[in-house]
Amino acid sequence: MQLRVYVETSVISYLAARPSADAINETRQHFSCQSWKKRAQLDLLAADAVLAEVRIGDNDAVVNRMVYCKTLTLLDLHSGVEDLARHLIRRKAVPGKAFTDAAHNAIAALHKVQFIASWNFRHIVSALARRNIEHALIDLVPRVPVIATPEEMLESLK
Repeated sequence: MQLRVYVETSVISYLAARPSADAINETRQHFSCQSWKKRAQLDLLAADAVLAEVRIGDNDAVVNRMVYCKTLTLLDLHSGVEDLARHLIRRKAVPGKAFTDAAHNAIAALHKVQFIASWNFRHIVSALARRNIEHALIDLVPRVPVIATPEEMLESLK
């Protein structure tokens, strides 16, 4: 059985970006590409929230990001996404200004996705954000997705 992975926008951005000379960005690009190469073992998922975010910015960059998005399975908008996203904000698991980040977590949780792959350390994948999101979701959804960087996710495939 393939792991179901919600691919958050930051992963797509690193996949489609020009090669970076910055060591951190280069590493993130590397692990994003490595996870993409493992897609035969992964059911890579996204939602309209991801598509909306990748369409922002320079036209050439948008085109490059959309190439990756076209191969992702899009999840339907679940009726409870907005309420669950607002719950994450009310619980201060995600800041109010980051509704889309709350929506990514809500969509993945309501679709019983196993992993959320992200490089968004500000609102999703930092240790504190993970803990807060998990605590806010634990009593409301049947499966809380594991929030991980692509690097961490790849470790679980070994």
